[in-house]
Amino acid sequence: MKNWLRYILILLAVGSLQTVAQAQVRDSVYFYDTWEQMLNVDPSTLVVSPVIECETPYAVDIYTTSDDYRLYDHLGATLDDMWLISSTYLRKNFKGDIRNIEFKYMPLYFNDKIAYFYYVGYGKNLSLKDLLYGEEVIDYSEIVDLYYIDFKNHMVRKVTPEVLSELLEDYHDLKMRYEGMKNYKKREIIFDYFFKYVERATDDIMRPFILDLVKE
Repeated sequence: MKNWLRYILILLAVGSLQTVAQAQVRDSVYFYDTWEQMLNVDPSTLVVSPVIECETPYAVDIYTTSDDYRLYDHLGATLDDMWLISSTYLRKNFKGDIRNIEFKYMPLYFNDKIAYFYYVGYGKNLSLKDLLYGEEVIDYSEIVDLYYIDFKNHMVRKVTPEVLSELLEDYHDLKMRYEGMKNYKKREIIFDYFFKYVERATDDIMRPFILDLVKE
């Protein structure tokens, strides 16, 4: 009986996945192959009318045909006003927490010194309730993961309390303030102090530029 119930729930969840994922054909998507191109907004390739499929707002498929995934070989892409980074590129060039991420494009935020992205994937962040009832019940702010791209050590690091404390080593005042908070493990506090770190690192004249750390 338990096995039959489990089987039914799996079928329902799969059906829900198919309805949540929305495929659209866009006029064009620009692709980039180096960080220099990204920083200069100088795309290497323009693909007309690709299919865009969003399993979640943080896990995007881009392809031209159902069996053609060559577009993942690029570093990044621009979709309307959104920057995206390819997990294929990250898997080839970085170690660490990228191994837990599917072959997708994810929303990317970056400047000339720092880069990070968000990710929510099915089967990892989302509960059975989310799968069954769809996006209208999903509060992504409670489940989205934030990942820091460590160019110096060639690592992708999920931002946890431990990782954040390590990042703040260079800015002692922020580290003390963060670790001194009673609720320092809460998601909103982690994100708040990570963004404080981003601001401080961006203004740090001693911090190397991304282009000084990558080999392209």
